[in-house]
Amino acid sequence: MLIIIGILCGVAGCDKPDSSDSEGIDRQTCLGSELGPVEALAACSRFIAVANSRTLSRSDAYYNRGVAFADLGEWHHAKLDLEDALKLDPKNRWASQRLENVIQALSKAGG
Repeated sequence: MLIIIGILCGVAGCDKPDSSDSEGIDRQTCLGSELGPVEALAACSRFIAVANSRTLSRSDAYYNRGVAFADLGEWHHAKLDLEDALKLDPKNRWASQRLENVIQALSKAGG
């Protein structure tokens, strides 16, 4: 997973300095739905790295990054992120439903 995020970060710029302004922008980008999966992966990865104290926001970020991985067909990475979202917020029904879909896709793909 780190290799994929590293490649995507090179494309989408994960190496931006962490400041409160960039954290806010990453949060809006990650938790919004206006960008494609590559941009969402980069923004969510940056936001997860700096949002250690905000459990619900991190859960949403893991969920959105999991969705982005699923959109790219990266089922294993999607599963890991959706599981992390549920660890942080066990009542997240969207993450639970999406995880079921990802597990089905993994079983069809033989993984």
